[in-house]
Amino acid sequence: MTLCLVAVLTATSATAQRNPDANRDGVLRILAIGNSFSDDGMEYLPKLLYHLKIENVEVARLYVGGCSLKQHVEFYEQEKSPYQFYRSTAGENAWVKSEGESLKNALQMGDWDIITMQQVSGQSGKYETYKPYLEKLVAIVREAQPKAHLAWHMTWAYGSESTHGDFPKYNRDQLQMYNEIRATAKQMLKEYDCFDYLIPTGTAIQMLRNTPINNTPKDLTRDGFHLGYGLGRYAAACVWYETLIKPFTHKSMEGNGIFVMKGDQFADRYAAVYCERAAVMVSKKPFDVRPIKSVYRLVSKPLSHVYIVMDTDRLAKDEEAYMKEVRPYIKRIFTSTIIDEVLNSNK
Repeated sequence: MTLCLVAVLTATSATAQRNPDANRDGVLRILAIGNSFSDDGMEYLPKLLYHLKIENVEVARLYVGGCSLKQHVEFYEQEKSPYQFYRSTAGENAWVKSEGESLKNALQMGDWDIITMQQVSGQSGKYETYKPYLEKLVAIVREAQPKAHLAWHMTWAYGSESTHGDFPKYNRDQLQMYNEIRATAKQMLKEYDCFDYLIPTGTAIQMLRNTPINNTPKDLTRDGFHLGYGLGRYAAACVWYETLIKPFTHKSMEGNGIFVMKGDQFADRYAAVYCERAAVMVSKKPFDVRPIKSVYRLVSKPLSHVYIVMDTDRLAKDEEAYMKEVRPYIKRIFTSTIIDEVLNSNK
């Protein structure tokens, strides 16, 4: 029998309905216990918060690359401190990194309102790998943070031609991997009634792979499994915001005016509307891969503020070449030519 120490709502309904509590100081504090996939999901959250003028949300993440539920539990039990810790405090909205952090210490950093968990990507669709480690990790978190809401991060399937060593577990079939991740998340949430939220990043990414912005065979990734530095990560941040933060702030991130000029795919005005719409859609139906429509209205909406995220490394390396590449995208942000492209893509 699977046990959770506090029973609340199932994540499927809570994703759309529950409003997160904030600490007495009015600040919502979110901690992720994860790996590189939570890094991908959260990277642009501080920039979203900054541009939306939200100064009462703190986000933080514990990172060890490729870390599984089993490893998180073992690190805690063995009192190890292997984590990189990224923290963006309320009002600052910028990541500050520290090394050599422990799960125990992170859980003692005041009261966390929401704590997220996830399985390592290659095992995310294999439910037998969750036991008994998920139950143990929940118990660890509950002992330290009995009032915190728990959230499950449902990650994404690999790119269609990924060379990841775990892809053969899914017959190197992206759709099979997504379906197994989805089925595992459903089964886990049915057995564990202590999760208030589901962060359905995997469903949003799968939806976006069926749109004109997809880049087969990478499929919104940079290497076949990690999300692209621009478009992929921006899409994930929209899902995290819509699922965990919007119920608290009541501020929409659609049409926010952030454009990310990083990676192989830029999150320009054309692509951003797809990401934002997907996030809204999966927050309501987290297990349904549906067509993304009604983007014309969002693209044609006037922007009151624009925030362009540039790749500072590429600027420093070769400013002329980088600006030559991004200049057409920036120009399109301030023109109407993009509207015709969206209309054509939806005929």
